[in-house]
Amino acid sequence: MILGVKVTRHAEQRERKRCGVPKKATERLAQIAFENGLKHSETTGNLHKYLTSLYFKNKKANNLRVYGDKVYVFSDEVLVTVLNLPRGCMEIAKKCFERKRRESG
Repeated sequence: MILGVKVTRHAEQRERKRCGVPKKATERLAQIAFENGLKHSETTGNLHKYLTSLYFKNKKANNLRVYGDKVYVFSDEVLVTVLNLPRGCMEIAKKCFERKRRESG
């Protein structure tokens, strides 16, 4: 468990708007996404290509996680923003989550 995931003010606003969580829950949800979300290396197909394009748009965002239907953009352990996952990538994300769950036991 990584302690102390930080959330920027911008990320807090985006997380509250796009995820519908109260202000007190933003850090907790960011921590959960950081620990349990899909890493870039665990994705395939168009989802992998999409995350690669996000990385190349801003290389400081070096830690991308997919959790639910959102993409959490971290710079090291600091949450920078939260984006909606494109509809075309949602089915791929579900399959990647299932594969990760099977492999972890």
